[in-house]
Amino acid sequence: MWRSAGARWENLDMPSVLPVALGRQQLRCQVNRAEMMLIEAKARAEGKSVANYVRSRLGLPERNAGRPTVTQLEAEQDQAWEILRGLGVDPAAFFPADDSWLADYR
Repeated sequence: MWRSAGARWENLDMPSVLPVALGRQQLRCQVNRAEMMLIEAKARAEGKSVANYVRSRLGLPERNAGRPTVTQLEAEQDQAWEILRGLGVDPAAFFPADDSWLADYR
């Protein structure tokens, strides 16, 4: 769950030690019931949750529900670096200078 905290967003489910680029935010879109039923059927056919089905259709990596492990966060960090580089943005601005946040996350 996220909440607005002035100019930034706070994740109420995740520790505050996470780098900005690894913060999780909800993507929302509005669909009618028939569209939702179609999305649910396609997700079921692929053996995925609706969230992961939509993520895969958007070209985003799938995620397991719940608190990610350190190994998952390390993989997400690598993905975030590549995505930011691909956008022409310096990833260093979104991460601390060292990986000390990983120790704090555990």
